[in-house]
Amino acid sequence: MNRLAFIALSAAVGFGFLSPVQAEDKWDSQPWIDGAPVTMKLGYNTVRQYPHARAIERFVNRVAERTGENVQIETFPSEQAGNERAMLDSLMLGNLDIAKISTGVISTVVPEFGVFDLPYVFRDQDHMMKAVNGPVGQSLATKLEETGVKVLFWMEQGTRSFYTVKKPIATPDDLKGLKIRTTNSAVMIDTMTALGATATPMGFGDLYLGLKTGAVDGAENAPDAIWYAKQHEVSKYLSLTNHFRTPVAVVMNKAKFESLSPEYQEIILQTAKETQEWSGTLYSRVSDALLEKLKTNGMTISTVDEAPFRKAVESVYTKDAGDFGTLLDEIRAIK
Repeated sequence: MNRLAFIALSAAVGFGFLSPVQAEDKWDSQPWIDGAPVTMKLGYNTVRQYPHARAIERFVNRVAERTGENVQIETFPSEQAGNERAMLDSLMLGNLDIAKISTGVISTVVPEFGVFDLPYVFRDQDHMMKAVNGPVGQSLATKLEETGVKVLFWMEQGTRSFYTVKKPIATPDDLKGLKIRTTNSAVMIDTMTALGATATPMGFGDLYLGLKTGAVDGAENAPDAIWYAKQHEVSKYLSLTNHFRTPVAVVMNKAKFESLSPEYQEIILQTAKETQEWSGTLYSRVSDALLEKLKTNGMTISTVDEAPFRKAVESVYTKDAGDFGTLLDEIRAIK
């Protein structure tokens, strides 16, 4: 733990993220923290170098520091605890304590989360984070708690675009007949179908091999996901359709959270809040350089006219928007 704490501190210093609030807080000033030792397990689906993973590891180390090393959270990266669907199931059963889960996967349990997966639903990152931090996000978090899962914090990720093995995607017609990896989100599957592709649900950890062997012809994700999973090694073209902009949630088994002492709960929630802010800063710094890295390492990157794609996915709103009640109108009303 000490080694990880050093790494996290070094990263914070290197990126200039330390602030007076982070350097000193009420827990740092206490000579000890009362409370029984607690061990928890946390799973996520990416390598440790990924921005989300770095934020999660920072959260883990900060919780340990603030609890006087009484709360130890063991992390399982790269789908060691299973893919996101398996981790969500484990979380609900109490076999896993904390996990990073995409809204698309959460929507298989609470369908209303699918509103975040609608194509082109958010204007920009600020719009998205206002949605998850405001009444929309709070309403969905309450629904998720009914399943025994508590949202600790949200993280942003870049806009998702198509990357393919054999040809670039300039118009929706270019997607016809292509097997495109997606999550199990009903909305995302409907979007691929509306664009003419064959939606192929697949775990993120299986995607590198899927692209390499031809099990899928392409996928759609943000540049950081492509880069850190090294999927640029097995796909050649990145076409910037920017069709999805979705958040991810770090969630916890509700019963486990409620079993902790009030002080531990407060520490976890405060650290979660700070981690969300820190991860947004980190993400914006890292993502700016990734398109150039992908290009330098062999990907052909092209911008596209989004208008035909936006037109093609109108049927998704016709089909699915009614499932979300007033949530879509609330998102659109956010300024």
